[in-house]
Amino acid sequence: MTTSIWRKTMRLGVQSCEVAIVGAGICGLSAAAEFGRRGLRAVVVDRDSPGSGASGRNAGFLMRGAADNYRAACEQYGRALAGTLWRVSEQNLAMLRAAGVERLPSFSWRPSCLVAFTEEEREQLRQSAKLLIEDGFDVGQVGCSTADTPQDSLWQGPLAKERGAMGLVNPGDACCNPVELIGLLRSRCQCPVLEGQEVVSLRRSNGSIDVQLTDGVLRADRVLLATNAYAGLLVQSLSSIVLPRRGQMLALRAEGRSLSMNYYANHGSEYFREGYGGTLVFGGCRKRFAETEVGYEDRVTPEVQLAIEAFARSVLGADRLDVVARWSGVMGFSPDGLPLVGSLGDTEGWDGRVWFCGGFTGHGMSLAHKTATMTVEEMLGGAPTPFPLSRVM
Repeated sequence: MTTSIWRKTMRLGVQSCEVAIVGAGICGLSAAAEFGRRGLRAVVVDRDSPGSGASGRNAGFLMRGAADNYRAACEQYGRALAGTLWRVSEQNLAMLRAAGVERLPSFSWRPSCLVAFTEEEREQLRQSAKLLIEDGFDVGQVGCSTADTPQDSLWQGPLAKERGAMGLVNPGDACCNPVELIGLLRSRCQCPVLEGQEVVSLRRSNGSIDVQLTDGVLRADRVLLATNAYAGLLVQSLSSIVLPRRGQMLALRAEGRSLSMNYYANHGSEYFREGYGGTLVFGGCRKRFAETEVGYEDRVTPEVQLAIEAFARSVLGADRLDVVARWSGVMGFSPDGLPLVGSLGDTEGWDGRVWFCGGFTGHGMSLAHKTATMTVEEMLGGAPTPFPLSRVM
């Protein structure tokens, strides 16, 4: 986004800090709290308000691992790295629990379930369960033919019965309203959060980095870009690495229907759970429209929304759905689906002072809090994260 000369007031003047954090989503706020815990002066800046991006627009799943299955992750990343990714997500939830997430009104301990409707995916889930158990993870399995099938609308509905659905269960997962989570993380930041401030440029200045804002300048020893999908708008070298992908969701009412778990279906392409006040939340179907669900435009489209509605009807066995809300969010996808953490080196003469943490590929709720704290550790000379930016640059 460009900024007109009429908008530039310099009312904030020049402010100094040890760390400037760009982006007040889950990642940025988590990093700010960690810097504060370590005694560094941080300032967070956001072009809108905390959680206004994808952090406040997702389904609220606090799940282990990724939406696709463990066997697929082992094949793609190797078993050791796949296990690390799953453990980071478990640590993410444990850290949020320590931060007080259970006190949020919307928080619920609720298992998540990866549902397979084809024999190929069912076999992948069987193999995933075996690998997870071997690697020390707690896991469960459910299916239409088992005695412990959950008594909810998915398993009683036509889609599951007709296709012989099977599910792999993460028993220790949870969910919450992501906007409430943002409020919790904001309350833990003992630092200023400058809202409504577009970052115009980053420039090296006498051993520091000047973050030129709409209404002032932040002069920082270090800068952390926690803008996820929008990083490429600020740093050209990230534009081909962190790709903006739009996700669409809706909330509906369907009389007599309920869901006992948080569900992922079709390799994570679709996802759904109970919302609040009697609503059910469904999202996804973007893979069917992958060529158009790209870019930074925040809008819903008839094609994707109709596809989500059709999927919801097939799951619930309901002819009539009362849709009460529709929305979208822009996610940052990395080339390999893993987060990206690292220094941008000497780009623009920054001398390693500018860092990036993002590329959560739709899993910021489950990975960003823990990954942000690991990023702070690495920025301050500690252990590197298992997700180096250098692998794709």
